[in-house]
Amino acid sequence: MALPCVALSASLACVNLELPNDAGSDDAPLFECEGGDCSHALSGELILFVNARLSDEGSAFQSHLPLTGTDDGTFIGNDLYLYDPTAVCDDGGNGCRLVHLGNLRLDESLGETSVEDGSLRKFVVRDLAWHPQQGLWAATFDTLNDEWSLSTLKVDDWNRQDNLVAVERWVIPPGPAESPDTDPCYWFESVSGLGFAGDDLLLGVRGAGSKGLLTDGSLLRVRTEVFDEGHCVHPSDISQDPLYYACGTVCEPWCSFGASIGVAGDVIEDREGIGASAWLRSEDEQAMALARNELWSCQAPDPGDIADAVPDNVFLDEVIRGDEIDALARVGGELYGLSVLGKVYRIDEEARIVTQVDDLGPLFPEQGLRLRGATEVVVPSE
Repeated sequence: MALPCVALSASLACVNLELPNDAGSDDAPLFECEGGDCSHALSGELILFVNARLSDEGSAFQSHLPLTGTDDGTFIGNDLYLYDPTAVCDDGGNGCRLVHLGNLRLDESLGETSVEDGSLRKFVVRDLAWHPQQGLWAATFDTLNDEWSLSTLKVDDWNRQDNLVAVERWVIPPGPAESPDTDPCYWFESVSGLGFAGDDLLLGVRGAGSKGLLTDGSLLRVRTEVFDEGHCVHPSDISQDPLYYACGTVCEPWCSFGASIGVAGDVIEDREGIGASAWLRSEDEQAMALARNELWSCQAPDPGDIADAVPDNVFLDEVIRGDEIDALARVGGELYGLSVLGKVYRIDEEARIVTQVDDLGPLFPEQGLRLRGATEVVVPSE
């Protein structure tokens, strides 16, 4: 079954998604790149971002494409893209700055239960974080079961456009809202950022509150050491899925932004390399204007403490809800912000100026881009 060629613009390479005729054949190619060449020319410091649109454009992005060509519960997940904001294109446009890196492979490695209940159909990546030693991580969401998770993503070849990216996830363990032993991340309504500050992986949440636990917009440290224990079956899990929940508490409070103010999109190491910065929005006009987004920073707290954030006096006014900056990444020492619909901003933290420098939206089909999270990566030359 050949799918329509995904051509983002005349300047971008075309990737034809080719589903195997034989659902049982592991050798049938899933991707056929134009001219048979799936390599790309981007390397060095780049921005990696995720398109949170579900992969089946034919369903108006309401589902992922089936992985095998049959409805067996496995799917081709979200698209990942590499972007070089500094590249100069021969045609004067911006198509040469962007290449497709691959799609998530959503299959039995995420558990037979998740395959059988069909929940992988709407499994999404909400944000990305990369570390030169710890690799590529994602904040992920099981939409049908309404549960957040942390996942590692494995890219086989960073110099190709047709990667099927392996996913290993750990869902945040459940618990009653009133219990002090429940993971502080479990009941948050909106996880909205992920990034490394030094070796600490930090999860950002909006100031929309949670049911009985932390209600401030916050950064929480992800206890990645818990994932070394594998997965555990919890008594409250009616599915008794052996490849779903983490074995212990995943999150611990790290920094607070106060009531009704939280992460609009993304967390990044601060300019001095001693803490974290996050792009914030308000959930209450009394706390901060709803049309205003700001950059705030936190220094790493002492063990057991929670840091208080301070504003950096870097901001945007007249922000359109639904197209605010949702991703941050540093390339060549410059901080960039990417909006949900693909606008690219250069954020000058010293001069405290935010300037739009690019727009990726026109490179995608109409309604085809919902950019949710980015990270800086270093891609070796081929």
